[in-house]
Amino acid sequence: MSSVRRVASRAGRIDWRRNENRVRLALFLAAIAMVGAALLLRDWLTLTQVGYGGIALASLIASAGLIIPVPALGAACVGGALSLNPLIVGLVAGSAETLGELTGYFFGYSGQGMVQRRRLYMRLELWMRQREWFPLALLFLLSLIPNPVFDVVGLAAGALRVPVWKFLSTVWVGKTLKFFAVSYLCAHGYSWFFA
Repeated sequence: MSSVRRVASRAGRIDWRRNENRVRLALFLAAIAMVGAALLLRDWLTLTQVGYGGIALASLIASAGLIIPVPALGAACVGGALSLNPLIVGLVAGSAETLGELTGYFFGYSGQGMVQRRRLYMRLELWMRQREWFPLALLFLLSLIPNPVFDVVGLAAGALRVPVWKFLSTVWVGKTLKFFAVSYLCAHGYSWFFA
């Protein structure tokens, strides 16, 4: 409860006259609105009805939800196996999951004090402060492989004030390559297995 009070008091000190803070708030609210819309529509739409949009929503929810288990890799795999273009599946899923990671980044940016006491965060912060290129290499590597730790890395990147454009571009490359690999493997594996 005390951490909620600290975040609320910190939010009261944010200078809302600065355009950069308004843009951050708008991006955060847009991500929350997309997650809310996706959660409301999840029972009415299936992947075969929606195609690329379904993959985008699954990927966005998986990365923006922080604690909501959504199989984004499974959606990309099914999309590739259902004869959707694996290249487009990789681009759509990688882009949507990258946008969803902004929630963790902005939580870290706005609530820096909440995550600083966690042992995993302290270890990540130590690694990320060692060299100038290391935060980007760590972001790329951890976005390339499927893992549940990436949310903590996004929080750390926000708390360490990694520029948002560097965060987005690095994470986008890693996640897009990951989804390319998954969709191509599933597309060719499905055709090979059922040939």
